[in-house]
Amino acid sequence: MKWPILMLIALLIAGNITAVVVAAPLAQGPKPVITQPEPDAVVRGIVQIVGSATHPQFQRYELYYAPYPLPSDNAWIFIGDAHYQQQPAGLLGTWATGGLPDGAYLLRVRVVRQDGNYTDSDPRRVLVANRRPIESPTPVATREPTRPPAAPTPTATIVIVVPTVELPRAASTPTVPARVTPTPLIGEARPTATPANSLVDVNRLVETAKTSATYTVGLFVAIGAIFAVKAVLAWLWHKFRP
Repeated sequence: MKWPILMLIALLIAGNITAVVVAAPLAQGPKPVITQPEPDAVVRGIVQIVGSATHPQFQRYELYYAPYPLPSDNAWIFIGDAHYQQQPAGLLGTWATGGLPDGAYLLRVRVVRQDGNYTDSDPRRVLVANRRPIESPTPVATREPTRPPAAPTPTATIVIVVPTVELPRAASTPTVPARVTPTPLIGEARPTATPANSLVDVNRLVETAKTSATYTVGLFVAIGAIFAVKAVLAWLWHKFRP
């Protein structure tokens, strides 16, 4: 009785161990990657492809290229031979671009596992320029640094010096001081000071007399001329009267 029971227990334990082994997921290795050339790098001639390709169930890794943009998944072209040694970080292989037209291409590395499945790296775009240099399809716009505003140019100030002309001063009429008499004693008659404005201007009187005489003479001459003309007219009237 003991042996069948022991055998049953052993079978149960073995079945559990097998189920655990089957249910356990396979170890996932690191994803292969290409580190060189840089994204959108311009390449020519023989190009070295650098990166890593490892896996716990590693069988081999392979390199591929394809035109960009990728027309279909079948457009990938195998590069060289398969590599059966893992590469943790280093040269994965070389790519001869001499016979390719200039343009954009994609690169990738594929790690094939022992069960036949595989893992691909992210595609790396590069620009082949064997015949003429080409620009990146996605140029990075550079922003020019902001320059501080230029200082304003100082404007020269023109100073016009106007000479000062001193006009001759008008001859001022001399002021005749008033005659001041000393203060009289008490009981004495106080003389009145003669103001300067009350003095007779002799020159003005002479000019006025001359003007009056000129007008008078002119008046007499005019009257005489009138009488003379009148006399001439009367004589002519009597002489030529019919």
